[in-house]
Amino acid sequence: MINVSNLSLWFHEDNDKPIISNLSFQLDRGETMLLLGPSGSGKSTLTHCLNGIYPRELDGKMTGDVTIFGQSIHDAHPGTISKQVGVVFQDPESQFCMLTVEDEIAFGLENICTPPLEIARKIDEVLQMVDLIDDKHSVISSLSGGQKQKLALACVLALEPEILILDEPTANLDPQATQEFIKTIQTIKQKKSMGIIVIEHQLEGWVSFIDRSFILSKDGKCMYDGPLARIISDNKESVLEEGICLPKITKLVLTAAEQNKAAYISPPLTIKDTPSLVTYMDNSFLEKTIPAAHQADIILSASRVTQNKKQKRVLHQIDFDLYESSFVAIIGANGSGKTSLTKVLSGIEAPTHGDILLRQHPIRNWKEKLLRKEIGYVFQNPEHQFITDTVFDEIAYSLRLHPYSESYIEEKVHYTLVNCQLQGFEHRHPYSLSQGQKRRLSVATMIVDEQKILFLDEPTFGQDAASTLKLMQMLKERHAKGTSIIMVTHDMDIVDKYADRVLVLENGEIIRDQSPDQLWKDSDLRRWHLDYPTRIQLQQHLEVNQHDFAIKST
Repeated sequence: MINVSNLSLWFHEDNDKPIISNLSFQLDRGETMLLLGPSGSGKSTLTHCLNGIYPRELDGKMTGDVTIFGQSIHDAHPGTISKQVGVVFQDPESQFCMLTVEDEIAFGLENICTPPLEIARKIDEVLQMVDLIDDKHSVISSLSGGQKQKLALACVLALEPEILILDEPTANLDPQATQEFIKTIQTIKQKKSMGIIVIEHQLEGWVSFIDRSFILSKDGKCMYDGPLARIISDNKESVLEEGICLPKITKLVLTAAEQNKAAYISPPLTIKDTPSLVTYMDNSFLEKTIPAAHQADIILSASRVTQNKKQKRVLHQIDFDLYESSFVAIIGANGSGKTSLTKVLSGIEAPTHGDILLRQHPIRNWKEKLLRKEIGYVFQNPEHQFITDTVFDEIAYSLRLHPYSESYIEEKVHYTLVNCQLQGFEHRHPYSLSQGQKRRLSVATMIVDEQKILFLDEPTFGQDAASTLKLMQMLKERHAKGTSIIMVTHDMDIVDKYADRVLVLENGEIIRDQSPDQLWKDSDLRRWHLDYPTRIQLQQHLEVNQHDFAIKST
């Protein structure tokens, strides 16, 4: 279906360094390939070559060739390849061109002259597949990030391509929606024998039916092509050194083994594999030390906050006190109001009813300049906050609002660049970065200053393992210095490791407000579209398989 031969590509601003270098591989009918690599390694760039966007829209040069069903992308007429290769991009908003959900799906079908009655049937069919049928007539801008991701998939599935490329398709989805999405892809693969390429940093669910992994190194070269389990067993050091994400259970077992708390025949890729592959596990490794609670002052307070948008209730009767030096995780299903809550609490949006106090003063009375010195906000879409023409100036912008010397600003910016793994990109335009690099830049612009409250909406989205670890370490350092952090995330392992408090949202209401360990004791989080962190899932699985596991361990 796809044949890539000696493919290299340069952008004009990087003439001396190729983004991808001398790549060659094939994809056969019905085969599913996991495309892995650290952030900025060229995964999305390769995707643009496979669907014909490059070289047609390339501001640079490309050597080598890509053929789709034997036709070179150099010779293909615009639009021809898109009928065969469907792509769900990393940023779903980049592929929308209509106002409503229904019209967006119809747009592609109308372009290939689908009969009107068939269009109506296909729209309902794909919306049922991705659980968006209730939003059929909704305005796209009113959807949550996860719902937009589902819509992007629905648009592609409606066209029935023979090859499907998914660029971090579950990054904005809640845990249950992620599982359902992966099952949908697996079912489609079985029914239609599609060729599928998946670019992901969160591998749970995918590894159970992926045929092979194609791994890019930091410099855009192929470092491996084959079964994922083999390279983890044979050369896990190089995989970890490149910052490539592993399944969370794999990383947990490897870490336990390094501390002599576990032994294995081969590293498991799924929790179900663990009893048969792990010969020993010290249960103490799966326990968590709970820090002692401490008294703190309230820094931000919300009372009976309600928000309505276009006659639709988004938030309802929110009561919330934020204490100094807190680390709060906000979790819940897609569309439950997580992002809306952070925007209201941070003063970016106004509530319809209710009061919000910052340091005991109504937030609506704060001057914007003074408010932003107290509260930082990292948007779900990093491009929503870029305002300068270079990476350096973007990070330096807030510092230059203070009477700091230029030498101090330079020192602070360079320190932040290194910690956010953006060194060497100082003079690049923010929009020219990869999605993962944009995300790190958006975080860098906030952590460089000294706000006492920091809101982050999915900050680890699009990040490789090394970048995620570095980012969370930086946030942990800020928290240790007294910054209160409020983070929206779907990553339960991050909640488990870093948060001291969790808010669970459902239909715009806070239905749980407790510590992570209290939340994990709930018998069924899945009714809120949530799941347990890896260590809890493993504990639960080992308890079920305790007898067999004990015999094997003995």
